[in-house]
Amino acid sequence: MLTPDEELRQGATRKHPLRNNAIPEDLPSLACWMFERPLTRTFPYSADEAVRLQWREQTCQWLLEQLAWPYPTTPLDVKMDRIIEHDDYREEHLHFTGASPLRIPATVLVPKQGRKPYPAVLAFHDMGGMRAFGREKLLSFEGEPAYLTDFRQQYYEGVSIQRELVQRGYLVMAIDAQCFGERTPAAQVNRDGFLRDRLTWSHESAKDCTRQIQIQEPLMVRQVMSVGRTWPGLVITDDRRSLDYLCQREDVDRNRIGCIGLSFGAYRTNYLAALDDRVAAGVSVCWTSSMSGVVGYNVCGSMNWFSLIPSMFAQMDLPDLQALAAHVR
Repeated sequence: MLTPDEELRQGATRKHPLRNNAIPEDLPSLACWMFERPLTRTFPYSADEAVRLQWREQTCQWLLEQLAWPYPTTPLDVKMDRIIEHDDYREEHLHFTGASPLRIPATVLVPKQGRKPYPAVLAFHDMGGMRAFGREKLLSFEGEPAYLTDFRQQYYEGVSIQRELVQRGYLVMAIDAQCFGERTPAAQVNRDGFLRDRLTWSHESAKDCTRQIQIQEPLMVRQVMSVGRTWPGLVITDDRRSLDYLCQREDVDRNRIGCIGLSFGAYRTNYLAALDDRVAAGVSVCWTSSMSGVVGYNVCGSMNWFSLIPSMFAQMDLPDLQALAAHVR
């Protein structure tokens, strides 16, 4: 039996992808380059335990520069949409200003048990090939469509992460990331119509929605890049603004804020825990890998725009990003 280190080294020297669809026909040179890289290669911004604090400060500064999204100074301008009272928690639906002037819809669950201020969690939804809903993937609701219920069963074992955490005493917040749920292009054109229609869609209709967004999203990314910004910068700024909101709430313990996410949500967790000292803990489910492992397994399905920070993978690897989160509080 191979040790974990031996298994990792064996995977790094593999000459063929682990999956038949891992590398499309137009990327053979990229695959060869990645598989031939020595496992022990260091990067300019590789984690350095000997000078941890200096390394972290310099690397975070460089990473923020690559994200190319100046942090907003505009007020959050929080607007409450509605409040739903449950036996053991309160459900708040609100929206606020993220990467200005974009508005972010959010759901916040507040426990009715325990002592204030509460520990808080930012729960980040995944991508998973479904864009009609974002934050609702983490919280079931009465009358939800079958394709959403089935999605949650497949990827979360049927568990509503937000409800699970609030029932354990955490105040939990989830937002729709850009191009999900209420922030899809269709919802921006006709919000009420989109929110109504998606409740009656079939599984195939939900897939059609995702396919349409996958066509539209590259155009949006090009628009962002044409003005000197990056898509990851937009994603991270929205999540940091969510953290700003939590820190403004009197019922939140600012010293006990964490984040959690699966897949796309895991990458957002990695980003936020690395770049913002207000995060005390992060749970990243997936995206604990080297770039070589991603290319060998699933570059087509996993390397979306959110992960493409300019020159990042020439300067550091994914484990280095997570190492940034291991800061001293």
